[in-house]
Amino acid sequence: MTVAITLNIGLIMVAMAIAVALTVPDVPVMTLYLVLMTSAVVIPVGTWPMTHTLWSAIDLRVRPVTADEAADARSWADAHRDITL
Repeated sequence: MTVAITLNIGLIMVAMAIAVALTVPDVPVMTLYLVLMTSAVVIPVGTWPMTHTLWSAIDLRVRPVTADEAADARSWADAHRDITL
C-alpha cells in the first residue's frame, strides 16, 4: 500500500509540474484538473499489480517464510487441490 501511494502521488506530482512548466504564462487550470483527476483514478488501477508484487517481495525479504508457514501452505494446498471452479 505504501509503495502504491508513493508511486501514484509521485507520478501525479511530476505530471503536474511538467504541465505547469510547459504552459506557465496561461496554465489551463480546468483541463489540468480534469486530466490529473482522471489520472488519480487510472494510475492506481493500472499500477496495482506491480506495486502489490513489489510490496510482497519486500515483505518476503524482510520477513522470510518459516518452515512452519511453508508446511501450513503445503497442507492447505493439498486439502484444496480437489476443489474445482
